[in-house]
Amino acid sequence: MLGNNDPNRNKLKTILAAKSHEVIERFRQTAISGITDTDVISILEAVNTYWKEVYRPALTAFACEAVGGDASSANDAGLMITLAAAGMGIHDDIIDKSEISHFRRTILGRYGNDKALLIGDLLIIKGLTTGVALLQKSFPPEKRDAVMMALQDFLLEIFEGALMDVTCRRNLDTDLDLYSKIIWKLTADGEACTRIGAITGGGTKSEIHALSEFGRRLGFVHHLSEEVKDAMNEEGALPHRLEFESVPLPILYAAKSSRKAFVKIDLNLQKPLTLPSILEITKLCWKSKAFGYTYDLAKANAVEAVEKLDSLRPSPAVDALLLMLNVPLTYLKRARNFENRYTKMLSS
Repeated sequence: MLGNNDPNRNKLKTILAAKSHEVIERFRQTAISGITDTDVISILEAVNTYWKEVYRPALTAFACEAVGGDASSANDAGLMITLAAAGMGIHDDIIDKSEISHFRRTILGRYGNDKALLIGDLLIIKGLTTGVALLQKSFPPEKRDAVMMALQDFLLEIFEGALMDVTCRRNLDTDLDLYSKIIWKLTADGEACTRIGAITGGGTKSEIHALSEFGRRLGFVHHLSEEVKDAMNEEGALPHRLEFESVPLPILYAAKSSRKAFVKIDLNLQKPLTLPSILEITKLCWKSKAFGYTYDLAKANAVEAVEKLDSLRPSPAVDALLLMLNVPLTYLKRARNFENRYTKMLSS
């Protein structure tokens, strides 16, 4: 896989795991708190095992530290976001009919549609109610209100983006700019994490704004790397995605590169994907420079993201945020470079 050769990848994993450790530990306790039904507790225990989500709580904590705050003060907000995101992730699996994700059976795959839906609802409710209770204890009214407003905006934008994404299912005619807008909406969590982290850390208006802008662009770049991974079938998920979800951005781009490419990709979508058909789609992406297009889109946003961080004081937290940005960008660059080597080979 393209990402496995990046020395910063394992470094980032270690940093994120350490920074999110407290939130992950509290996730289980909070999820099962007040629950008496053994079946529900069993499913929530499975969620705790499956959902080791380190990205959002670490991002929130680093944003807090980047403005001079104590990361522990952001953990309540990080827990709130993580619980809600877990519930929304289960709902996404239901919508996408994803019984397996990242080589593991999802909650949908293990317990079926009805129980997965209800557990997703429960976790979202847990996130909101627990968050309100924790914030009332931990923050003055003006800070608490700002955090809750950021959470509200995040939830509304994520749901709007998810609804728009459903309309793009199996649709090669989806406009590229529209799909980029959908991805932008679906990465509202990155902005929510950095905004809330900066608020809890006592950041100034300009610092909160800078980190909010950085978080959105970080999320956008990260999502673009996932689009490329799916398009290259790195985890074997491409057949499922093309059947039940929106078409990955690089494949959309390839389909729009020529009428011939559109027809070939469309024909492959009309039948079960085989390894030869997946390879044909990948080659069409390479020929159209689809991964170069995706990298350029990510690079433009990464440049803007770095400019936002440049307004902050240098610190280990800022360095960690830059690492979170550079790892997915490096992956996208490698995909672009691999594509370039392929097209040069064809022309030689």
